[in-house]
Amino acid sequence: MRTIELFRLETPYRETLVVEGFAFGPAAADARASVAIVGALRGNEMQQAFICANVVKRLRALEDAGALADVGILVIPVVNSFSMNIAHRFWPMDNTDINRMFPGYDAGETTQRIAAGLFDVIKDATYGIQLASYYLPGEFEPHVRITDTGVVDLAETRRLADLFGFPYALLKQPAPFDTTTLNYNWQVWGVRAFSLFSSVVDRISAGPADFVVDCIMRFLEGIGAIRPELAPAPPADAPAPCEAPAVPEAPVAPAGAQDVSRETAGNGEGAAPAPLRTGMRTGWEVSPRGPYETAFCREDALVNVRTSRAGFFKRVAAIGQRVEEGDALARILSTEDCEVIETLRAPVAGTVFFRHEAALINGETIAFKVMPA
Repeated sequence: MRTIELFRLETPYRETLVVEGFAFGPAAADARASVAIVGALRGNEMQQAFICANVVKRLRALEDAGALADVGILVIPVVNSFSMNIAHRFWPMDNTDINRMFPGYDAGETTQRIAAGLFDVIKDATYGIQLASYYLPGEFEPHVRITDTGVVDLAETRRLADLFGFPYALLKQPAPFDTTTLNYNWQVWGVRAFSLFSSVVDRISAGPADFVVDCIMRFLEGIGAIRPELAPAPPADAPAPCEAPAVPEAPVAPAGAQDVSRETAGNGEGAAPAPLRTGMRTGWEVSPRGPYETAFCREDALVNVRTSRAGFFKRVAAIGQRVEEGDALARILSTEDCEVIETLRAPVAGTVFFRHEAALINGETIAFKVMPA
């Protein structure tokens, strides 16, 4: 492993911002291919930084065992350390988002310069993996997301996405603001780019983190970056296999998005939580492929469930739970007397893909996204 200073930025506000990466395998000039793995671009992406740190740990063990092949791998756990130090999602001085500044501008505003410095290092990678977070705060079914820019062969990108072994892969049609994201600009430069979403963002959840790390290791093995026959056996005190998200049957995506009509009364019961399925080993060996195929679905096929009332958010349905049409997903309680003032129900049969997490919720807010069955 080689620790590389990717770039530094002097600032009048605090200490110098230094972004480091951890390189494995041959240098770019000698490598058959290269992979860039980027963690926290935002200051609240604790889970994403934690996943990258565990990838570094796993790769270091594989390197010591001689199990890495002729593919260069660069892991960048944290880019925005300034914001992370104060637990602020965006750049603290002007509240701008680094992931809305690519490909960057080296003579521009601070976040434009950070984006430019990072992108200059990783824009020539063969494969790009970003540990991303969503604009809606909450919990997600872990998945890989592909942005259909029209630049890179989509069929090949889908084949590569299947190597991760996530239960789901979402295909996203880019909106205008997506043109300044890392994933989009990677593709403009010809990089096979993937955004990976864990279940949480601003806290560490070890089981889902191990699951995503296993998915990354499986992808690296699939592209020939790891020699599985040389991978070391897990140590005697290796943790037990983690629990991966429940995997329902592969969905058939409908033609477009829907927005559920709301019910403002009732106490219906939701379905029992779906049992968790045993995931891949969390030890130091390369994990075998999961016992399922990735189900591909368009992002706009997810059905939004919105609130009409504000109040305490009492969850009923769990992430990954299979629900039937009409099942209760959550209840909104009055902040005055805790009476139920709204019950959110599943508009379609399917799988709970996203769920609001905070204790309070506003009216006219997306509280759930359901993957139709």
